[in-house]
Amino acid sequence: MTRNSTVYLEKRGCIAELVMNRPEVLNAKNWQMAEDFHVVLDELEAATDLRVVIVTGKGGSFSSGIDLNALAAGELKIDWFRRFDEGVRRLEQLEALTIAKIRGYAVGGGLLVALGCDLRIAAPDALLGLPSVLDALIPGMGIYRLPRFIGLGRARRMVLTGELISANEALAIGLVDWVVAEEKLDATTESIIVQTMKGSATARGFSKKLMNGSFESDFDEALRDYLEYQERTLLSEDHKRAMAEFRSRKK
Repeated sequence: MTRNSTVYLEKRGCIAELVMNRPEVLNAKNWQMAEDFHVVLDELEAATDLRVVIVTGKGGSFSSGIDLNALAAGELKIDWFRRFDEGVRRLEQLEALTIAKIRGYAVGGGLLVALGCDLRIAAPDALLGLPSVLDALIPGMGIYRLPRFIGLGRARRMVLTGELISANEALAIGLVDWVVAEEKLDATTESIIVQTMKGSATARGFSKKLMNGSFESDFDEALRDYLEYQERTLLSEDHKRAMAEFRSRKK
């Protein structure tokens, strides 16, 4: 998609950057952004050589969530909420490593997108939260994901009060993984990518699937799925190469 779209991709080799692109409204989400999000996900799912997806917002904010002007005008009904959360689920299930790079606001639907990523890195000025109840809304599938990240007690407080928390507070409770100075945000993201790409894409992809399912299945189902994916990992070229390198080091 082009840079005129409300969501677009920038690619360099096996790395893609997904950019939410409505900076004039802090990347608030309307119908067009939900649809463009799915178009970009189609492209990401079809890219067999993709290793990493960085998710970010154009301008000074990640995303301020739902477009309240569109909501107040009656443009966003229940089918929009379904479409949006289906997009977050698709993001969550990508085989590639996904990293949310957060500046400014990551609230409401913006935080839901960040929670759909594997890792989150934030600038010190970031503000995170699910203030939907203040607008007489349920905060999407944040009611499902947020307790799994930070525990039920903290999630209740954030959802029921609608409060926003700072990047450092988010770091302390495990809602983000790193907080770094604004001028180091891009460089730190790149160093995380370099470190992560040293590992096996096959093992990482299967591990993601297993972790995503770990809250949705009992132990026997999790064990069955784990053994299936472990067997496939053992047969992968990544594993064969890793073992060959190990044998070479031993010699």
